[in-house]
Amino acid sequence: MPSREMAPNSEIHPESIRVEDKVYSAKKLADLHPGGPLFIKAFSGRDASQAFLTYHRRQFPHQRVKEAFESTDETVTYSTDDHADFIDLCERIEKVLPRNKSFAPWHYYVKVAFIMGSVFSLEAYMHYTKSYNWQLFAVMGWFYALIGLNIQHDANHGAISRNPVINRVLGASQNWIGGSAIAWIHQHVVQHHIHTNDVHLDPDIAGSIYIRLNPLKPLLKYHVVQHIYFFFLLALYGFSIVIQSLENVVSGAHHTPMSPLLKPHRVFETFMWSLFFLRWVITPVYQTGTFLTLLHSLPMYMVGGYYLAFFFSISHNFKGVHILEDTTRPSNKESSFLYKQVVSSSNVGGPFLCFMNGGLNYQIEHHLFPRISHTHYPKIAPTVKAFCLEKNIPYVHFPTIGENIRSCTQHLWDMGSNETPKNATIQAAKTLLVN
Repeated sequence: MPSREMAPNSEIHPESIRVEDKVYSAKKLADLHPGGPLFIKAFSGRDASQAFLTYHRRQFPHQRVKEAFESTDETVTYSTDDHADFIDLCERIEKVLPRNKSFAPWHYYVKVAFIMGSVFSLEAYMHYTKSYNWQLFAVMGWFYALIGLNIQHDANHGAISRNPVINRVLGASQNWIGGSAIAWIHQHVVQHHIHTNDVHLDPDIAGSIYIRLNPLKPLLKYHVVQHIYFFFLLALYGFSIVIQSLENVVSGAHHTPMSPLLKPHRVFETFMWSLFFLRWVITPVYQTGTFLTLLHSLPMYMVGGYYLAFFFSISHNFKGVHILEDTTRPSNKESSFLYKQVVSSSNVGGPFLCFMNGGLNYQIEHHLFPRISHTHYPKIAPTVKAFCLEKNIPYVHFPTIGENIRSCTQHLWDMGSNETPKNATIQAAKTLLVN
């Protein structure tokens, strides 16, 4: 049977979802999904074949969801051999960490209680005593980063619990820190995770006019020093999260339009954003009687945003990273989902950093198995690394943060100095660069 091949102009109805060559009603499938309806709704109007594989570590159970079936997409052919390597890896991971033991252990909830308890206590203290000084705001920013890395990230990937209600409640911690859980799922889960470092489809590689991460973007003169000012610009990321979250929720888009089935959720997201604005703009100004108080709040956004952006940035931008273009046809190893996820990510450090940063230092394992709680990444990493070495798939793990920073700096310099980067592997995009 031929490999899965998607017709370039193949379209999916906004309220349908395609898995392999089968098209389903997204609404009906959402009602049948034991992991809750949110993810199905988020992928409505899209192909969710790879998403199901990476989240469930098995082939899609078409026979169990017949009542949601709509049609067979004749523009798509599919073979189970397309993801044979990934299924093989899943079987090896199953021996190390069975699926029913992949969620968060009891001690993870202790960490959640400590982080959230500290945040609520500190916020109550600041409001009650009117102690809006920059030092406390800086501490708050650090705790907000811990929420982003350790709580909302796992929760909005469905990795904390088998119970979708627990994931949804803890996922709303993203709204508490000024972001949007729904916008994050659309940007991060639906786009970035499925199309990591794709020059067209990954919003995280889009960069900006000041930062060139995408080799298809114009090379401007000042990019030659982007490896220097990049690490200073990260301090603005916290402000960007708050502003863009509202923009994305109101517009219903980020890089691409959100699923229409998410529209009811966006109303709640707007309310939660308004609550954040009330807590950290209206209340401090009202309590102190001066807008100058807002200057003291700047470290909260700068510290929290910097910590979050720093570790995400270095994990996908390093010397030798693969920059990809979706070929839509996994006909060989270099275009398979497994291969693309591994070569576009890197790891750094070990178990301690995993505990502090919610496992985001094990970026390779996270991108392959986003529904596994980050507490288990140190356990499965040796198996993933051994498998990649066996299959001759580049597996990059930096022993220290310093080495990772140096590699990231070299990559940024390369991207800012050369029209066609020399130290990055650009797959399937080379012809576009020439043109």
